[in-house]
Order: sequence, then structure tokens, then C-alpha cells
Amino acid sequence: MQSTDYPKLFVVGCPRSGTSWVTKLIASHHTVVEIPIETHAYPFLYEPFLRLPAQRLPSRLRSWKGIVRRYGLWPLLLGFESSDIWRGILRNYEILNTENSHGLRLLADYSTFESLLQTAQLRPGPDLEKAEQLIGDLFDLFFQEKGQAGSTLLEKTPMHIRYCDRILQRFPNAQIIEVIRDGRDVCASFQALAQQFAWADMGTAAVMHQWKSCIALGEKWRSHSEFADRIHTVRFEALKADAEDQLQQIFSFANLDTTPQQVSEIVQSADIRRVKDKGEGQYVRKGIVGDWKERLSAEDVAMCEAIAGEQLKYLGYM
Repeated sequence: MQSTDYPKLFVVGCPRSGTSWVTKLIASHHTVVEIPIETHAYPFLYEPFLRLPAQRLPSRLRSWKGIVRRYGLWPLLLGFESSDIWRGILRNYEILNTENSHGLRLLADYSTFESLLQTAQLRPGPDLEKAEQLIGDLFDLFFQEKGQAGSTLLEKTPMHIRYCDRILQRFPNAQIIEVIRDGRDVCASFQALAQQFAWADMGTAAVMHQWKSCIALGEKWRSHSEFADRIHTVRFEALKADAEDQLQQIFSFANLDTTPQQVSEIVQSADIRRVKDKGEGQYVRKGIVGDWKERLSAEDVAMCEAIAGEQLKYLGYM
């Protein structure tokens, strides 16, 4: 089924770094086909085969409710077999298949997903390879419906930064757009959303550790000789300062033809000031550079700098 020869762009980076804005800008190009929700394809389909077989009983017991709900009682008590994980993936799809959820639901409806999963499970080879093939099948299915010759598929899941090596090895025509933002502004953004969205209520230390990890991963992939020329990094602050220049660099990197006039029109149409229902407590905020100076307490700032001061310094944020 797979036809992996069409171009793919994956937007990654620490959450709340501006990945949604970057995705909106790229998606405005007339040849780009955007998957309009975060698929989380690798955490949902690939990661379980890495993580679950190695889980020991104490670790399983700490997560017993989620395990029983998705995988049943026997994997909780005896450990995970391959068939348990495949069955749990299908159950997880069912749980997450709601109108406002992220996930895989826009790539395939339940019956189609079940059929693709069964086909993947029956293929020869290790489960990780089968999971990667299933991810490719799902992207292909979406592209075959929405794309055409000359189109580029665009997917944004920020934490796919953990899987850039797998993405670039699996898809020969894939490229990565990595978004970087001052970690203290990332913390400020999480704090602003914490009362509205449970996933944002992480705490300053957890956010900064996640940001530090994302920065390290970006450096790791960019330093890899096989991947370096397939990853483009954009700073949120540079995008705010000169969006047209930064967007033109992205389009040039991705081989997306544009004129300066088209770039200007895209930037104007995606201006955050035009977004409805934005601001304090909203998913889309004002995107202020240096917002942390007003929002974070002195204790929060000290914690940010204690955890990731080295990274903040060499990135030029301190």
C-alpha cells in the first residue's frame, strides 16, 4: 500500500514553542496538504513496542488502571506479549476516537484502522518494523484522499522530536522543521493554560526538564551526518521579528515555490492578531517574546535557570 515517495514535512519541538503558528504558516502554501490534528502516531503506535515489554511488575502496578482499561488484566499481572500490545493499540484508538481528541481518527475511521492494524500485525518481521509500516499506511491513506501529484504532506506533533531518526529513516523524502523558543516563555505559556487544560498543569520543573530534553534531542539529530541537511530550525523569536524572511527560508528548505508577494500574503493571513478567541487562558495566546518577565515568579525564573541555564545561555536567551 505504501507510496512513500511524496514529500513530507514534520513540525516538531517542545510544546508551546510556536509549532502551531509555524504549521499554520506552512499549511497556507497552495501545494501543502495538512493533517489538521496532531496524530501522535509514534507515541501511540511505535512507542508501546519499545516500552511495554520491558515493564516490570512494580511499574505495571503503578499504572494499573490504564493498563487494565487498554490491555486487560493478564498483561498487568504477567507482562506484555505482542498480541496484547496490538489489541491495546486498537482499544486505545477506540478510547481516543472522540470529536475533540487528537490522535489518528482523521487518518482512518475505526473499521479502516482495524483492518490496517490487522494487516500490519500479520506482516513478517519485528513488531517495531510493523508499527512503522502501519504509520506509513495511515499517512498514505490520508494523502491519497486529500493530496495530489506535487503535494507535500504536513504533520505537526511537537513531541515527534523524540522520533526524528525513525521518521527520516522510514520516509526518504521527509524533512523536519524544528521550532525553538526561550524555555522561560514556554513555561509562561504552560502556566497561562494550566487552569483551562489539565495537560498544561505540569509545573515549572517538569516543563523545563521537557524543554531541556527537546533542545538536546534537536542538537542530537542535527549533529547526525545522515540527518543534518534534512532538518531546518526556526527560532520563535526570529519568526516574530521577521516572519516573511523566516517563512521564505522554510519554503526554500522544503522546495516549496513561492513569490515574495505570496509569502507576504500568507504572513498577513496567519497574523496572530487575526485569531479569534485568543489571549489569556486560551490555547492560542498573544505569542509575546519575553512574556516570562511578567508572568513567572522570581522562584520560577530561578528554577528555570537552575535546570536549564546552560542551554538558555548557549542559545542566547541569557
